Amino acid sequence: MKTGNAVLSIVVLCAFALPACSEKRPTPSGPSEGVPDKGVATPAASTKKEANPESTRIDNAFDAQVAGGFYTADPAELRRQVAEFLDKAGTQNAVAADRDIVGILSPHAGYQYSGPIAGEAFAAVKGRNYGTVVVMALNHRKRSSKVAVLDKPAYDTPLGSIEISRTMVRKILVDHGDLFEANEGMFRGEHSLEVQIPFIQAALPGVKIVPLIVAVPDNDFLDRAGVALHDVLGKRKDVLFVVSSDLSHHFPYEQARGFDEKNLSLLETWNIKDWIESASRTREGMCGFGPMLTFVSMFGRYDEAKREVKRLGYRNSGDTAGDKSSVVGYGALAFSLEKGMRDERSGEVDFGPYGAAQRRELMALAKRSVEAAARGKRASNPETKSKLLDDKGAAFVTLKKNGKLRGCIGHVVARVPLVDCVNDVARSAAIHDTRFSPVSPEELADLTYEISVLTAPEPIKPENVVVGVHGLIMSRGGRSGLLLPQVPIEWEWNREEFLAHTCRKAGLPLDCWKDSATEIKSFRAIVFGEEDLED
Repeated sequence: MKTGNAVLSIVVLCAFALPACSEKRPTPSGPSEGVPDKGVATPAASTKKEANPESTRIDNAFDAQVAGGFYTADPAELRRQVAEFLDKAGTQNAVAADRDIVGILSPHAGYQYSGPIAGEAFAAVKGRNYGTVVVMALNHRKRSSKVAVLDKPAYDTPLGSIEISRTMVRKILVDHGDLFEANEGMFRGEHSLEVQIPFIQAALPGVKIVPLIVAVPDNDFLDRAGVALHDVLGKRKDVLFVVSSDLSHHFPYEQARGFDEKNLSLLETWNIKDWIESASRTREGMCGFGPMLTFVSMFGRYDEAKREVKRLGYRNSGDTAGDKSSVVGYGALAFSLEKGMRDERSGEVDFGPYGAAQRRELMALAKRSVEAAARGKRASNPETKSKLLDDKGAAFVTLKKNGKLRGCIGHVVARVPLVDCVNDVARSAAIHDTRFSPVSPEELADLTYEISVLTAPEPIKPENVVVGVHGLIMSRGGRSGLLLPQVPIEWEWNREEFLAHTCRKAGLPLDCWKDSATEIKSFRAIVFGEEDLED
């Protein structure tokens, strides 16, 4: 560090691994839950990744909950089944190519029951140009006070890991934390969201997802949640919504068809008042009424004259499995707009005021400083082409070698120009992080770099801390500790664990955050790596 600089420097541990959870999986019980009891075994979570070693896997992904129950755990067979459902669907051109499909309704029973109808839904969007799919499902066993968001790096199925859009997840949580919360427990053991994912992987390869569980029994709340989704995503033409819901449950064949025809027709004609009254009924209605109502609120914000709801298919378990004495209904709908109503296509990462040129300049500076330090030299004082980088700033530089932490040091308070700060902390991360020996010249080729530019710390209440968005500084009695926003994500901590570990970082009791004498401040970080240097 520069001598005479009173900037606080804190070493932060940036990346680690935790053992994977191996929670026992449920076995479905029938057409409403997916498959009959007999002859179905649910595989242990530990066997999932061995079954398809060639699939792309992402560390710390959320484990598949119902592979081997609601759908096969064999990757090759699953891929074949889903492809067949898509190929046999007659809906590839059901919605005109010049219309923008905003959302689809897809059922969520076991694939031998509802797979053909899910195929009709996903065939209508197959190959369209989406970047993110928001999956809106229910929880069959639990209720919650907010819409649950899964804030994990990815979701696993036998076909591999599908990446979760952490940027979009955090934007939803930050902008509308009164309506949405990170709540992994709502996804445990639930099938209604997961059964959609292999179809997404097959029909829209390469997209990211935003998993939502809508289990709030309050129509006014769900209406507000829909408005919030429109606020965050309403102009994004690269976003598709998938609403997971079956229709009526356990009526004789013809009676079930009557109930289902009514609920689908009320959506097609946009008679929402009557649809709410009908679809909210426990057996006659839609089990995914909550997610559907939330989407209806969102979709209803667009110009009525430019909206269209089109039926893609309908069958029930009597059609697909043969027993017509007690059936479950499955429908597929497409919700579309005239093209041009959604006109934004945003990048996945918000770098704030730092454009590609500024990010490249800071990254080059960090590399020069580390390389000089590894050779026993000091990089020359930086000169910048951007006034923005001459402004006072605080930043951390993180070094990794072969994916493992190799050094991480930063300044918390902005008291020197940002370029000087990055120059200083990059050098210190290379040779002054006491957890590691100094970086040697031979290691330079194996290093990767990440820069975190911090906002000014501000007081925050514990209940307002958002994991993955806020970094924390915990202070009391002359002790202080800091953790970056990335840390709880990589540790998979919830809010209370994040608060407790920040207390521990400060050398204070784990529950110090509950003490009014403890000062809690938060900051945010604009984080970019070497792969983030282009617009």
